[in-house]
Amino acid sequence: MLLTIKDSSIDNPLGQILRLPCKFIKGESDILPMIISTIAEELKRTSRNVLPVVVISTGEDKYKAVLNAHILTAARQAKLDFVWCIIVNDDMEKQLRVEKGEIVRINLKIATEKELISFFEFIKTQEKGFSKIEPLLTARAIVEYRQVNNLQDLNFLTKLKCGIGKTKLPLLMPFTILDPKAN
Repeated sequence: MLLTIKDSSIDNPLGQILRLPCKFIKGESDILPMIISTIAEELKRTSRNVLPVVVISTGEDKYKAVLNAHILTAARQAKLDFVWCIIVNDDMEKQLRVEKGEIVRINLKIATEKELISFFEFIKTQEKGFSKIEPLLTARAIVEYRQVNNLQDLNFLTKLKCGIGKTKLPLLMPFTILDPKAN
């Protein structure tokens, strides 16, 4: 069973699977044309998609595909008028990105040194400007600092001489949590 939330601002049932007209949905896929063609052939055969397109409402009868846009592209190629969709809001889209592994977050107050090392190895490969960070040294510096200091914000990182200056803090903020209770 899917989670259903009523969004009163646009009166759309969030989390439900709904059949929406393709013409109401914006979005294209950058998946290989051969894959799109294969999916389109299957959609022609079955006349419906099994994997729903995840969309955000952008207005009355207007949606934007945020996940599985390749299904929408294939449905258009297959000349289907409708696709099965799940409507999400901004918070749900963020959760989807976390669940897909696009967003990684770590709680700097409770993460183990090993988790911190892994996190900074990830950041080093994903974010420009972090290529010179030493994950082991940064993780150790954080663990040592938090043993005697209460972490209130990310500014402490600039004092650790670990390669993270003030200009890098805004880049790091979306990936970090400073809550002693959060997992």
